[in-house]
Amino acid sequence: MSESKAIARVLSSGYMLDAKAFDMISKLPPGSDVENLVEKLLEQKAGALGEAKVITEGDVAKVIPEKAPQSPERVMAYDPPEVEIISDPTQAIAPTDGAEGFGRLFRDRYQRLVSIVRERQDTKNSVTVSATKNLVSGKKLKVAGLLSDRQSRRGGVELRVDDPTGTLKVMCQEGPAERAALEAPLDSLVVIDVSKSRSGQFFADSVVLPDVPGRRAVSSSHRAFAVLLSDLHIGSRMFLADDFHRFLQWLNGSFGDNDVVNRVKYLVIAGDLVDGVGVYPGQEFQLSERDPKKQYEMASELLKQVPGHIQIVLSPGNHDAVRQALPQPAVAVDMAESLYAMDNVRWVGDPSYIKLGGVMFLVYHGKSLDDVIATTPNLAYDRPTDAMKLLLRARHLAPTYGKRTALSPELRDYMVVDRVPDVFHVGHVHTYGEVSYRGTLLINSGTWQAQTSFQSNMGLEPTPSIIPILDLSSLKVVRRNFGAAGFPAS
Repeated sequence: MSESKAIARVLSSGYMLDAKAFDMISKLPPGSDVENLVEKLLEQKAGALGEAKVITEGDVAKVIPEKAPQSPERVMAYDPPEVEIISDPTQAIAPTDGAEGFGRLFRDRYQRLVSIVRERQDTKNSVTVSATKNLVSGKKLKVAGLLSDRQSRRGGVELRVDDPTGTLKVMCQEGPAERAALEAPLDSLVVIDVSKSRSGQFFADSVVLPDVPGRRAVSSSHRAFAVLLSDLHIGSRMFLADDFHRFLQWLNGSFGDNDVVNRVKYLVIAGDLVDGVGVYPGQEFQLSERDPKKQYEMASELLKQVPGHIQIVLSPGNHDAVRQALPQPAVAVDMAESLYAMDNVRWVGDPSYIKLGGVMFLVYHGKSLDDVIATTPNLAYDRPTDAMKLLLRARHLAPTYGKRTALSPELRDYMVVDRVPDVFHVGHVHTYGEVSYRGTLLINSGTWQAQTSFQSNMGLEPTPSIIPILDLSSLKVVRRNFGAAGFPAS
């Protein structure tokens, strides 16, 4: 029986529904037997002599089945989650050996990034390096190429940019162009406003990255929440088990906070679910479990405590049991059988685009943040969103070749940010951060691991056990701190 038929049945029997009673009936979960409920209501009211012929909220509450949600907040959690995998490299990975493979990778990177810059009004007329051969003094050209080298010279910075037509060396003198030249990641695509002196020297008046356009992010039509996690490092002695158990208890309603908890429909973990084995020297002495398969079994026992109506999306990181080179495939079934057996778990590769309730997420573990932070002035681990912003501006998640981040020589460069996400979710650096940039929400979801000796030597101070909870209808974030000293905090 539809809501309209239910109302007609009530009215034809000589009764009225007050506003709150109607609201309760209209928000019953899918599959509820509304027809039977209405008949019980009428039977109940007919037996109560002398009462006004108005069906109230209290009347409805008496006949709702005991196990049914009894408030709009509870209904939201049990609506089916809407998860759509837009792009996942797992099945498409097909590396080509040797220099030929990397040549094809960088050609694909160049072509796709040039297509992006030519969609911008200010860079749509950019030309190839070969066009500068005919440049005369007093004229300018916008040249797009991959930044292959950068050298400090007297009076500024010299850049070398390459494209399929040749190589250009251009001088960036003191001022905005020099600062932009120092900030641009090596091997990223840059558009340089080039002029030529009478002596034949090329100079840069400006250096810009492809960037993302300013836009209004897409939000969900339903008020549902997504919890974003990363870097649990289960199997490490430094895994904060007590904090994570507090989180699981909270997710199961043990601490109240019902207006938030009852709306959580998604849990996204952006890599390093487990601590792995052999990731760094001496790691074996900091493990509580040295078998990676058993680490994933430990993880499944914890994630089984997540309410079943919450869809869990897992992607790998550099500690997970997959190849280190980017892009990474999803963890294999034979390594994490117990997780694959869970009905509410979906694995994707790194990076991946997913939609949750219509909101586009770019989920990336963030290994390249090490290179970006190490090579860019004024970036630091305690401000992860600054480095994330630079990756978005470069429209590439791991631009620099030959540093700490390994790249696979794929036929397609899966690290190009060809779609502009509504939410950019990253982990890896173990520090919490969130900021909005040109309509995209950037979130680094921190960690569930205390500081290791390796991190201490690097000067990395983690901010563990803090979770961002994203309202998909407004793209607003609330936080909860599950550390012993911080819980419950907002």
